[in-house]
Amino acid sequence: MKFILVLLIVLLLLFVLFTEELYRYVFCRKSSALFTRLFDSKGHEPNYYKVRDEAADRLRTVPCEEYTIQNERGQALKGFYYPCGAEGKKIVFLIHGYRSEHIETGGLFYEYYKSRGIDFFCCDHTAHGQSEGHFIGFDVFESKDCLLWIDFLREKFGADIQIILHGFSMGGGTVLQMSGHCPDNVKFIIADSGYKNAKASMEHQVGPMYHPLRLINRLVAGYDWNDSDVTDSLALSRVPILFVHGQQDKLVPYENGPELYERYQGEKDCFFPERARHIEAIYTDPEAYAEKIDQFIETYLD
Repeated sequence: MKFILVLLIVLLLLFVLFTEELYRYVFCRKSSALFTRLFDSKGHEPNYYKVRDEAADRLRTVPCEEYTIQNERGQALKGFYYPCGAEGKKIVFLIHGYRSEHIETGGLFYEYYKSRGIDFFCCDHTAHGQSEGHFIGFDVFESKDCLLWIDFLREKFGADIQIILHGFSMGGGTVLQMSGHCPDNVKFIIADSGYKNAKASMEHQVGPMYHPLRLINRLVAGYDWNDSDVTDSLALSRVPILFVHGQQDKLVPYENGPELYERYQGEKDCFFPERARHIEAIYTDPEAYAEKIDQFIETYLD
């Protein structure tokens, strides 16, 4: 009897430690070293990382203006503005994804937007890059923070500025979550590899640990995975949206793209390249992607 009791206590402690490590791996800035070694794998071919990292290195050499704002949780957030000739009147706000940072995603698109004469702005999300914070919000925190950045840009560059929102992965979910709450300054949105909600992805990734992690997150971070659902915001939105999703995406399953596209009732278009995996459309089909964005720029920007 005593042996069984000891065994149960040991198993309970192991379960608690396992759950804590898994939660850190999914939700925290300081991830679990154990789970990172066990589960992190390269989702792209080597040349993708080479192209991405070389573009990021080039962007690091470009002078930018750095800004800091504070969100409603009291965290300092960092933003980075790259003038490209529009004097702040036309700005693309590039919004990175999960466990990324502004320079990593921004490098892939800086030259494109610069060549179109559109100023370039990006930020580091809470718990990412140079911004403060401990918990990743799966668009719940990030969408509210990015709306604060829009307020900042309007105050700095004037109430007549024109803004493009361009988000990737979790950033794609973020711009869709913002879509029903944007000021008129936002002329169109590009949602690249975005999701309907984080709940389905989490259920797929963590399996039977979904409910314990969901409860912990509600207690610790203060939000529920259901809060990441973008459909209510899409129902309110009338901002033109370009939905982009690679048909080989396994991380955020491709089905999210067509479903969101069909669901949306505003002006819209889609780009679903056959060969692209997660956020790879600019890598596999750069000319076709640029042509789609050009069409939106011509149609919706003054």
